[in-house]
Amino acid sequence: MPAMIIVILFVFQIALFWHAKQAADVAAEEAVDAAQVAAATAADGYAGADTILGQAGNLRNASVTVTRDPATGLVTATVTGQAPSIIPFGNWSVQATAQAPIEEFQSVAAP
Repeated sequence: MPAMIIVILFVFQIALFWHAKQAADVAAEEAVDAAQVAAATAADGYAGADTILGQAGNLRNASVTVTRDPATGLVTATVTGQAPSIIPFGNWSVQATAQAPIEEFQSVAAP
């Protein structure tokens, strides 16, 4: 009987982990989407990630890093955190990274 309870709890733990991973993925993608606009800053990326993390509610101790690198022309966002734990053992940390080019406007010569 105790083994069955542990199995059931483990199924719920996996679901909590999966949901936290999805929240981290979406937050990283939103941070990149917000920070890759030509006139945006890394602060815009942080604000985008915070909006998603505030709504998801299943990622604890969340940490967001957004980098706009003009030298490479890339925006990179990394979100890390912990999934809620109902099983006393195991490390249920999640990490998600998203990357995209910084948008830029190019003038087109009139014909």
